[in-house]
Amino acid sequence: MIGLKVSKFDEATIKLISNLPASLRPFFELISYIGHPITTSSIGFMIVVYGLLKHKPTVVLSGTFVWLVLIVSTILKNITERTRPLTEYVAGMYVHSYSFPSGHAAGSTIAFGLLAYYGYRLLPSPFNYITLAIFTSLVILVGISRIYLGAHFPSDVIGGWVLGGIILCIVIFIIKPLQ
Repeated sequence: MIGLKVSKFDEATIKLISNLPASLRPFFELISYIGHPITTSSIGFMIVVYGLLKHKPTVVLSGTFVWLVLIVSTILKNITERTRPLTEYVAGMYVHSYSFPSGHAAGSTIAFGLLAYYGYRLLPSPFNYITLAIFTSLVILVGISRIYLGAHFPSDVIGGWVLGGIILCIVIFIIKPLQ
């Protein structure tokens, strides 16, 4: 029953997103590239280096959680073994992996979420709000790009957002890197 509802949700969402103009493809390819696990793991590395330079162990720890999310995402992919959509994009992928959860969505949620958090807490107004809006938009756009390009089902993206969001909340509310 749940599988049927997820399938219907995926179909309806794919239909909605596939109605976006084909002219947006280069934009979504760029956004997908920005949300690539190599990019997000590099952001984690930069946060770790920043924490080391500032002698802030909780900031260092927060950066390592970006890597943790990407590792957990990969483990979950191998446990669930959900196949990706049958699209030209997937057929052309250099590295073939399973679909659930989206590593791009999970990694961008934690990496850009941390950058949004740090920007919001450390920058003066209105720059803190601008930073928050930019990085939050990036998280959403990365997820949409993965569906638009045909790399993932919408439920894969939501799974990635949930995974990244849970870990981001743990970092912000339990580790509290800026306190």
